[in-house]
Amino acid sequence: MISRNENDLLDSFNRALENPKFKLSPQSEVRLERLKKIFSRWHENPLLTDTQMRDYIMTEFHVGREQAYSDINLVVRLFGSAPKAEKEFMRMKANRLLQSATAAALAGDEKQAKSLTKIAEVIMKTNQLDQPDGEDYQWEEIVPKDESFTVDPTVIGIEKVPDIEEKSRRLLQQYTNEIDKVDEQ
Repeated sequence: MISRNENDLLDSFNRALENPKFKLSPQSEVRLERLKKIFSRWHENPLLTDTQMRDYIMTEFHVGREQAYSDINLVVRLFGSAPKAEKEFMRMKANRLLQSATAAALAGDEKQAKSLTKIAEVIMKTNQLDQPDGEDYQWEEIVPKDESFTVDPTVIGIEKVPDIEEKSRRLLQQYTNEIDKVDEQ
């Protein structure tokens, strides 16, 4: 689930992108500029994976892993996914070439049809259009692990000692008295 703070931030960024007169806090301005640079990098290299982008963000902007993934999430939500857009563009380009190849074949120009089909095949293979896109990562489903603490030693397989609290208090009192005696000397 996306946090309310992140949704508010996203809303502020959207307003700032739509209206240059909209004022952001200095910290938000710095982050928005970073997001623009991240998107530009991804747009220039659309075949970069999320992991490669995470590493780039961590190295280039000196932020932690969690911040890098948060930035990727915001970039995708603000600007869209550059790799998906590039892949869709290449898919459209290959389809147009195949349509041209079909038209050439129907017109009786077999050489032209084969050439266009070959070009379309190379585009599809190079851009991995023949492979499924995979599922979108469900950022909303990331849930922090629920840690619960206990003083019950049986949880880790240790036998419980009866009256351990009483023994602990008695030993604490004993050692406190011994320390007090040493301090008095």
